Amino acid sequence: SSGINAEWPLRPGEGQNKKTGIDIWTQYGFTAETAEARGYVFKQDPTVKVFDGIDNLQLALALNTNQYSRTFEDRTHVFEIRQRPSTVPAAAKIHNLNVRGKRGNIVQTYPAVEYDFHPNNLEISVGDYIHVQWTGANSNPGNNAGQGRARTDRSNMVLLREITHDGKGKSPYQGQGCYACNYPEIITDKTDFLGLSTEDLINLAFGDKRQYFGDVEELDDTGTHFDLGLRQITKEGIYRYMCTRNNNFTNRSQKGKIIVKAK
Repeated sequence: SSGINAEWPLRPGEGQNKKTGIDIWTQYGFTAETAEARGYVFKQDPTVKVFDGIDNLQLALALNTNQYSRTFEDRTHVFEIRQRPSTVPAAAKIHNLNVRGKRGNIVQTYPAVEYDFHPNNLEISVGDYIHVQWTGANSNPGNNAGQGRARTDRSNMVLLREITHDGKGKSPYQGQGCYACNYPEIITDKTDFLGLSTEDLINLAFGDKRQYFGDVEELDDTGTHFDLGLRQITKEGIYRYMCTRNNNFTNRSQKGKIIVKAK
């Protein structure tokens, strides 16, 4: 596993001048005396001499020594990079399909975004692999707008229903699903969504069955993490899909499209 830690702590060897005995100047190739003379030391709002031999041109830095060693927010994330399975050819392309964003309206989620599939317009070739996975949460602010139980993030993927009008002027490349629709397709054993099995379609709609422990109509009691695994796509097509939970008719629409082309 790997991690990204977006804190702002004082790093070893950073943020002290020569009087403290901690070296920050060798990374610039300076001696302690040169660093002091040119301003490359840790002090309040220093001025630095950037150009060699030009002492009367200096640049001021906005550096607050009181803030350097404080941690304002801990946004530590852990992710895992897995080895390619031996059953997947080395030259095969793997496309990662995730969910981005969080619970809330556009103001509440700022500087993040509202729910969306990522990428929400995915173009692949026959023979490529798709890895559908996403992560939710149970710890959003309690007043953030959204469907389902307060504080929870959940998603699913269900094929959108077909156009119900006579189809006059309909593009031959229309594919499966209607972007302007807000109801899912009726799924049968003949439903084509990326050529996936009925079991896969059920898992995409309701999550991993091993994680159920209550209400699943709005996915409240499904797990926060979903991983369909790698699936090879073997046929051409255009597929439009939606998240049934996060498709609020007034202000948010979590939908996506996958285009599968011949090689």
